[in-house]
Amino acid sequence: MSSTTRARRRLRPSRRRAVSPRQTLSALALSFSGGLLFVTSVPALAVTATAKQPVEDVYHPAPDEIVAAPQKVEVADDIEHAVIAPVSYDVEVAPPPVAAQVAGLGTVALGESRSVVWPVADPSRTSSGFGPRSAPCAGCSTYHDGVDFTPGNGTPVMSIADGVVQLATENGGGLGVNVEVVHNIGGQIYTTSYAHMQYGSLAVVAGQTVTAGQQLGVVGTTGQSTGPHLHLEMWAPDGVRFDGMAWLHDRLG
Repeated sequence: MSSTTRARRRLRPSRRRAVSPRQTLSALALSFSGGLLFVTSVPALAVTATAKQPVEDVYHPAPDEIVAAPQKVEVADDIEHAVIAPVSYDVEVAPPPVAAQVAGLGTVALGESRSVVWPVADPSRTSSGFGPRSAPCAGCSTYHDGVDFTPGNGTPVMSIADGVVQLATENGGGLGVNVEVVHNIGGQIYTTSYAHMQYGSLAVVAGQTVTAGQQLGVVGTTGQSTGPHLHLEMWAPDGVRFDGMAWLHDRLG
């Protein structure tokens, strides 16, 4: 080959292959996919490890003992201290139950009783005394608060002393037809209760003055009762029930 021919070949311009737009987009897509592959395949720990504070310090457990910081309160020197005066109270003691009941009777005079009598003509017949006992019926008490007289159905029931009726009712619950009388005996206030009398037999009304031996009703079996009898209860001046049979025996023999 001659030197002239070799010179022509060197002077001939080189031909470059044109790149189409489709080929350019394909190359960009491959580059973006590779970037996604890198990002999504990198572990989370590799990302967080770039934090300035180590991971083990962030999740370090709290100390076993936590000491609260003390608080300080500063009070100004010009604060005026108010003096609280003590509060006084007037205490009024409630009167005994019986005395309160008598006060509720209004202006009725409660004179001292001149005598004391048995509540029935024949007091020797009784079925249950005062105090502990075997319950005679379902719902009956095992501690008897009174004395049960059994003189017979329809026998007159009398007030044991002068006094004022504070209750006269046919709806006395377990006591049935019931009368309560307040007495002044020897300067002491007593209350007596006469229970289980017959319906329609009440001979007195509340607020009425009665005398010793005056009829209040007749023996029956109303309320919580196992048979005809008079249930007599007595309250002392302090409002506590006591054995009326023993008390009457001491005065009447």
